Amino acid sequence: MAPLTGILSDLDRVLLSAEEIHARVAEMAAQIESDYAGKVITVVVLMDGALFFVSDLLRQIDLPIRLVTLGASSYQGGTESSGQVKIQWPTGACFADENVLLLDDILDTGLTLSVLRERLLIKKPASLRTAVLLDKKRPRSHDYPLDYCGFEIADEFVVGYGMDYQGRFRNLPCIGILKP
Repeated sequence: MAPLTGILSDLDRVLLSAEEIHARVAEMAAQIESDYAGKVITVVVLMDGALFFVSDLLRQIDLPIRLVTLGASSYQGGTESSGQVKIQWPTGACFADENVLLLDDILDTGLTLSVLRERLLIKKPASLRTAVLLDKKRPRSHDYPLDYCGFEIADEFVVGYGMDYQGRFRNLPCIGILKP
């Protein structure tokens, strides 16, 4: 039996293959490296959904990187945003005069990234840019500017490549839509 055959059978369809994802992440890494040439990047990462994306992206950027991980969520186990953002902010984090790159797996309602962007801007970074793997095309409660985007997708709940449903499916190498 092929690896992951069992959980792949839970998908209605594959939206993005592992090959498509890896090729686009490499393109994003090259663009980020070019834009930040000669600078140290402070990368602020939203975990856990962005784990695979961040790991693949950062290993391809040949610049000094300081990594700060945050826990933030507005889903709390469901398939739609609860409208409430929970953030686990690291103690002693200082971003003044740093070139900050905020990374997340998906831009959905814009709420979580907007809250984090506001909190980071208060710290007075030298620059603040945002990269997401997926930009979900839907009406947003918060307009959010993106500097780097992997893919635009329809307004569907996705799993795989770090994204989950109730803690499952993060380990899929692709991104897919669950069966109803």
